[in-house]
Amino acid sequence: MQSFHALRRGAAAVGLLLLSVAGCARPAPADDPAELARGAELYEANCAECHGGAIGGDIADIPPRHNAEGHTWHHPDCELVDIVLNGMPQRLDFPEMPAHRDRLSEDDVNAILAHIKTWWTPEQRAHQEEVTEQVCD
Repeated sequence: MQSFHALRRGAAAVGLLLLSVAGCARPAPADDPAELARGAELYEANCAECHGGAIGGDIADIPPRHNAEGHTWHHPDCELVDIVLNGMPQRLDFPEMPAHRDRLSEDDVNAILAHIKTWWTPEQRAHQEEVTEQVCD
């Protein structure tokens, strides 16, 4: 009987620890309205002219759309951050993607990604999160 009570006290302590850690954790950008608003503003200023907005387009569009109709959600976060910061050279029928390192920080790009993820379906977000966990450190 004594071990049962010790187990209950241990489980309660773990539960309190988890609650206290969860209460102190910084929310993910996707859960932070200010971060999403910042991402929307940065997207409009730096990306929308070439990549379009929340609706329309097709998976084959060049430059690619970042909404649910495009293919951005197929790529892990670390790859997307790298492309935005360092650009991509022109290849075949794809135009050059200029580097944005001189005007965007990694935090800026993460805010932009949080914003465009709001355009994706729950299934697309889940897939992209899984790919990110498998590929990114």
